[in-house]
Amino acid sequence: MNQEWIAFGVGLLVGGLSLSACWGLFWLVIGTVGLVRGTCVWRVVLNSLTVGAVPLMLIAGLFWLHGGGYGVSSAFGMGIMGMPIVLLGFGLRQAPDGRRAGAHMLDGVRQLVDELLGRHHECGGCGEGHQH
Repeated sequence: MNQEWIAFGVGLLVGGLSLSACWGLFWLVIGTVGLVRGTCVWRVVLNSLTVGAVPLMLIAGLFWLHGGGYGVSSAFGMGIMGMPIVLLGFGLRQAPDGRRAGAHMLDGVRQLVDELLGRHHECGGCGEGHQH
């Protein structure tokens, strides 16, 4: 019984670290494109690389401590699914203005991506009603 709880806890850790690594790799791609375009600085790329690489190293360490591939069980799989479900739950909750919190987060991500990629810098942020 204790082994299953340990496997579930390790799965939770791996699930959370995997989300963090995916988030860092997403921003690494956006930051690299922005760096090539000259719309953001190298520090964005370095921070994104760190946020993507450190969780991957921690996941490798957890697998090494947990016993590698033969330690994978159904409790571990349930643990991995735990963090994405928690993130989904937080995204579906109501914000004070009545919209979902996930919609606010996506709007913020879209705005930051536009800023890092330099969209609408020439037109002063006029909107997307015209073609460049």
